[in-house]
Amino acid sequence: MSLQDVVARLEITEVLHRYARAMDRMDAELALSCWHPGGTDDHAPLYSGSAEGFVEWLWPVHAAMIMTRHVISNILIEVDGDRAGTESYWTVTLRMAAEGGALHDILGQGRYVDHFERRNGVWAIVHRQSLHDWDRIDPVDRTMASEDAAVEVVPNNPDAAPKTVARDRSDYSYEVLLGRPLQGDTAG
Repeated sequence: MSLQDVVARLEITEVLHRYARAMDRMDAELALSCWHPGGTDDHAPLYSGSAEGFVEWLWPVHAAMIMTRHVISNILIEVDGDRAGTESYWTVTLRMAAEGGALHDILGQGRYVDHFERRNGVWAIVHRQSLHDWDRIDPVDRTMASEDAAVEVVPNNPDAAPKTVARDRSDYSYEVLLGRPLQGDTAG
């Protein structure tokens, strides 16, 4: 394997991981950066069309959820010059509130089969085919925050403020990944 192939594989893997981050942080600009202009997405029967249309269709769907967690793994990449084909496994957890406030988690798994191209030195998706392997819906009876949680966790510093967790650019990770000054950040 050539150094150029290794670099291509790393850059393509970065795009796949960036997509998962974009979905969970609801960062449309970041999501669209994963496709070349004119790129397409096929999540049939849910959506099939342009990448821009996919993000526009998906955003209100995800916004109605309490949280989403997309995980990409088992990434296979075949590079052929400025083109590549990939297969990556996805696992998604979607937390939703049902009528009456009851929580439900949707757990699904499948694969993305992507056609990538390098244009002007940038790898991005030209076409994504999402293959849905299975899913299930589970009621959420308790969480660690529940009064009757199975495990009692006693904090060692209850006065310490937690970092911001959000489904947008106010999430703490943007401070680190975008190089903003870290205020009040402590090691450990």
